[in-house]
Amino acid sequence: MSVTPASAATPATPRGLGDEDDLVRFGYPQRLRRTMSSFTSFCLAFSMITITGSIVGLFQPVLLQVGAVSTWFWLLALVGVLPVLAVFMHMAARIPVTGYAYQWASRITNPYYGWVVAVFGIITFTTGAVSIGVLLGSVYAPEFGLEATAQNAAYLSAGALSLGFIVNIVGIRLASRMNNGFAMAEIVGTGVITVLLVVGVVLFFKDTQGLGVIVNNNGAGAVNGAHTPGVNYILASLLPILSLLGWEASADLAEETKNPRKVAPRAMLRAVIVSGIAGFVVMWIFVAAIKGSIPSALERTNTIFWIVDVHLGSFVGFLFKVIAFGSMMGCIIANIAVATRLIFSVSRDRMLPFSGQLARVNARFRTPIVAIVVLWVVCLIINLAGAGKIFRIVSMAAVAYYFTYGSTIIGVIWGHFKKRIPEAPADHFGLGRWLIPVSVLAVAWCLAVILAYLLPTVNHYVAGYFAVALGIGALFTVYAWWALHTKRAAVPEMRPPELASVSGTLAEEVQELRGLDG
Repeated sequence: MSVTPASAATPATPRGLGDEDDLVRFGYPQRLRRTMSSFTSFCLAFSMITITGSIVGLFQPVLLQVGAVSTWFWLLALVGVLPVLAVFMHMAARIPVTGYAYQWASRITNPYYGWVVAVFGIITFTTGAVSIGVLLGSVYAPEFGLEATAQNAAYLSAGALSLGFIVNIVGIRLASRMNNGFAMAEIVGTGVITVLLVVGVVLFFKDTQGLGVIVNNNGAGAVNGAHTPGVNYILASLLPILSLLGWEASADLAEETKNPRKVAPRAMLRAVIVSGIAGFVVMWIFVAAIKGSIPSALERTNTIFWIVDVHLGSFVGFLFKVIAFGSMMGCIIANIAVATRLIFSVSRDRMLPFSGQLARVNARFRTPIVAIVVLWVVCLIINLAGAGKIFRIVSMAAVAYYFTYGSTIIGVIWGHFKKRIPEAPADHFGLGRWLIPVSVLAVAWCLAVILAYLLPTVNHYVAGYFAVALGIGALFTVYAWWALHTKRAAVPEMRPPELASVSGTLAEEVQELRGLDG
């Protein structure tokens, strides 16, 4: 089979077409279990962003760079990511297929370019899962009575990653329920603690920084009145940029979501808006609640935990530690789910060696167990190579994310001018004539973020790590392009919306798989 280019006249999905039949239009039977609701899709995207986990892990380094003014970077990151989000919402409403960016790029440009996007995506989600694992290990090593060493962080990271993979093997239902629980605990728990802190800062607590701290910029960056290097502001801005990643997971699990054309875009939008505003407010209140001087507070093992303990007591402090731990575990589970679905997606198109095994879905759990196990091994290798050095892996993940975003949007621009982007029903999200202007803004933002990560001298090592990852990806690129050239691999044709056009082996397979759920 080969790709049939979509045209501007590609018919929209009829209103009465079911999710499974809609998927058949793209050449795939329903193999994965479609159980995710709108709420679950939002929780998945929210868990990927993990606001509480990111602030807990990276609060101190950011304040050390420039002081309390760094809080404003949350709003900058939110505004910057909105064009990227809008383009992804546009595409999620038109090609609701697992493997999202790979599928979009393959169908609106060509499968060769789609594979390049897939390589960026695989690097993104594997390093993303490991980065949160190492973040968890570095934060919680002291809480488990261990020394805060890179080695101990790597050990705890391996344990957290292994737990995340076990959850994903059991199935999307368990992973979804855990993500839902972690997300709601984070929203409610962190929200309540933040409200208690702001009331205390305004009415009761003594010797705190006060709500005006983000205006006068009291903090480590201004403690000696010395000039703060410009590069410090760039480095400090990367915390919120790093946090507002992964929201596109809702689009990647489209084949496990009910009504994904509408649900995924809404879930992504809600997750980004809630997380961006919440990140700004939470960091502001925690900085305002610091008792004494900021430099002395930053000498604590974990400043965030200390703030809660000193103002609200050890019991509330313990609950907050549990909430932050759940936030990070939810992010790990979500990253693993997204990464394995991307590998599953490219494998069923036979782009990888041993694709038959990697694309196989377990009849009991309805999950791609082989792909999950392979990814688990890869993540442990990355974890070992990173040696628990958190900024090595975190920065690598952020750069990979924005390469994925940027390359996908470049494909969208090309596909628009070639009239290869399918239509969507009129009541679904779409940018219309604003698609190209918004896409150009999105590419500019992606380029700015990539340069912000790679240009500072202290971050040059990130380019080296990313080059190694791309070198490994190039080996698989040779295989994928050979498979495409020899027609051993192919992205299925786009089928017309009429169900009567579905026939032969595919129709029989659809009926057989529908019967599995009995």
